[in-house]
Amino acid sequence: MKIKIDIISGFLGAGKTTLIKEMISQKLYNEKVVIIENEFGEVGIDGELIRESGLEIKEINSGCICCSLTQDFEKSIEEIIEKINPGRIIIEPSGVGKLSEIIKACKSERLEDLIQVNMLITVVDVERFCLYISNFGEFFEDQIKNAKTILLSRTNNTGKEEIELVTREIQKINSRGNIVSTPWQELKLNTIISLAEKNTISPINKKVKNIRVVKEKVKKSNSHKVFQSWGLETPRIFTKNKIEDIVRKFDISKEYGNILRAKGIVEIQDNRWIQFNYVPGDIQITEVSPNYNGKVSIIGTGLNKNKLNKIFHDI
Repeated sequence: MKIKIDIISGFLGAGKTTLIKEMISQKLYNEKVVIIENEFGEVGIDGELIRESGLEIKEINSGCICCSLTQDFEKSIEEIIEKINPGRIIIEPSGVGKLSEIIKACKSERLEDLIQVNMLITVVDVERFCLYISNFGEFFEDQIKNAKTILLSRTNNTGKEEIELVTREIQKINSRGNIVSTPWQELKLNTIISLAEKNTISPINKKVKNIRVVKEKVKKSNSHKVFQSWGLETPRIFTKNKIEDIVRKFDISKEYGNILRAKGIVEIQDNRWIQFNYVPGDIQITEVSPNYNGKVSIIGTGLNKNKLNKIFHDI
């Protein structure tokens, strides 16, 4: 029997990792699942977040799914099946990866007898749809065009008219995909999974109410011609207010570059640790369990890496 391959795509900061964690906790916890996580940045952060859920982390640094498309990905899949023999493999691509290329890699002649592409979900941030479609159409549209299910995120604070506008624009790109616009707190993930696994396509606008993680680091490719990444591990101890001030500057100033995604886990006073997540117009900071060292990862264009080093590393 072929192994199911689920691909959870989405642009930078759309909510892919959150969706995968919810899918596992609500529906897939009884299955034997492997997660392959593609990292664009120089320092991986999402693996740290997944580790907090008690999941096993295994890193593979030899290749990239959506960029280099070398034999490394095929070899990794074969090793996973041989050593772990999961019932399902979930792929979380880089936010700047092309879904079409990932699908192509999964359907290679070498893998066709081993795996079967199952769910193709793209998460779309409804608040930043217009920003991303205007500035990064090639990557953004590819993720939407090749999905079977398009799950809108951040709809709980978005007006009905804006959601309908985004839905119409998505339909122009992909007229056959299922669009799910129900706020995430109202979603039942087993319903989403059932919808996404169906071969039939539902009408547009339809509303639907023992795990290992494998991490791959991305080699340079077409996405690197458009986007830049910067990351580091830092021993610096911050304050929560200092992190808030730094991240707010990403919105109001371009002195660090045009920052599209920033995330990190850093130590603050009194041996406490915080996790921060940033996309344009949205900053989230929460306390997390202690970590061994601080990590920061940033993606954008025209990054001023010297200034980023100074604010996150220099003491």
